[in-house]
Amino acid sequence: MPIGVLFVMAQPLWAAKGSGKPFSKIDNREIFMRSIELYANRDAVQQRILCMLPDDLSRIQEKYGSHLAFQGVGAAAGGPDWFGAVQRGLEKLKAEIETVIVHDACCPAVPYTVLDALEEALGKTGAAAAVVPVGGATVRAQGGKLGPLAVDRRLELLQSPQIFRRTVLEAAYARRAEVSGEYVDDATLVRLCGTEVTTVPGWRLNIRVDHDELIKLGSDAIKHLPRVRSNAPVSPFDEAQW
Repeated sequence: MPIGVLFVMAQPLWAAKGSGKPFSKIDNREIFMRSIELYANRDAVQQRILCMLPDDLSRIQEKYGSHLAFQGVGAAAGGPDWFGAVQRGLEKLKAEIETVIVHDACCPAVPYTVLDALEEALGKTGAAAAVVPVGGATVRAQGGKLGPLAVDRRLELLQSPQIFRRTVLEAAYARRAEVSGEYVDDATLVRLCGTEVTTVPGWRLNIRVDHDELIKLGSDAIKHLPRVRSNAPVSPFDEAQW
């Protein structure tokens, strides 16, 4: 299952205008770089592409081009929004890529367990996304005042990344102009195009770092990521036991 990962620097349609901190640093490394590095040791991942709006391309090339090239990460620029950036990334995928992961570049804390679960769930419908319960009390604010309580315990929050069979995602993008209904990300677009999206449990610490006050939380979340277990012996003593 050759996988290509598209890291999207454009903000999702549901996000507030101007939100997102991909160039901010967590422990001296840019947030979008930390997102890219989540997939460095996943054997099935054969291509990684950083997808951005055209205005960001020159900045990426000048400041990060050599580092991205060293890691084997490509760049794609398309617009005018998230979907334009993803579309350009899809066009640059190698022919052998069968599966596509779309990852918000502002989400640097995704545990490998969620990535494993997404890959495993893909075979059920050809599309999968992680979700977490919204929780808490929700209301409809009206004119800056507290509105009526809106209790719906079935609500869950869609997280990034999301995974798709390449054919499913490309077909959905080909139909975007004719889709009737509201969609704000790739999973909701694919659903409107007739493909069921399987859900898996997400991770509450997987947050989108879109404001300065969330950078510290993002740093803490990264420190709490579960470590991948290694089959290699960790000491001569361990090796001797075999």
